[in-house]
Amino acid sequence: MEPTLRLEGFSESLRGKRCFCVSTSPTQGQLFLKGRLATLNTEVAHRGRKILVYQGAVVPKWIIQLGWDAFFHVKDVQDMKLALTCVQHAARPTRIVWAGVEPSTSVMTVLVKMEGVTVIGLAASAPNSSDWQAIFWSPDVAQEDVEPVIQGRMGQTGLTGLRSVLKELRGSQVGLVWSVIGETEKRGALYWYDPSEGAEQGSNLDLAEAAATLTEVATYLRR
Repeated sequence: MEPTLRLEGFSESLRGKRCFCVSTSPTQGQLFLKGRLATLNTEVAHRGRKILVYQGAVVPKWIIQLGWDAFFHVKDVQDMKLALTCVQHAARPTRIVWAGVEPSTSVMTVLVKMEGVTVIGLAASAPNSSDWQAIFWSPDVAQEDVEPVIQGRMGQTGLTGLRSVLKELRGSQVGLVWSVIGETEKRGALYWYDPSEGAEQGSNLDLAEAAATLTEVATYLRR
């Protein structure tokens, strides 16, 4: 019989951290982003900027509708430079959502060095970079896509009782979290999370903040 693994709910703040959500379901991805962004916005009293960077052929309408101060659909190197320029000079605290695919190694190097920045990644497959401090799997993600990532970060001990837990989490419509935030051990720990947590708070676009952000970027690019 497989050993039983008991998990606690994830309760750490994501402010100033780098986390990644793995979801193949637009509904689950939307719940996660809407909820976590609403919580972050409350923590910073809605100060600073919210920026969306999307890498992929077609940008989902639902993610645009979440409301952003700046949005970049990255298709080439020039788009990437504009996005990073905006991020580097945006008013802090800055919340960045990088969706579609994981940022490249060179981009992650830049993001890691920035202060006052929260980065949330969102894609259908798990990230490769070791710079992510937490990885969230939505309930729709297959077991075989979770186990290799946990083993890579926690070793074989991380798989103990994992299959049973994943089945239980899926049945309860909650997801799995691996995190090193607030942990003493580098291998991190496992938790569960509710994808809909905070989603009811909503996320509205502040037109004044959006206009100010675009003005800042335009001014910088004219230098």
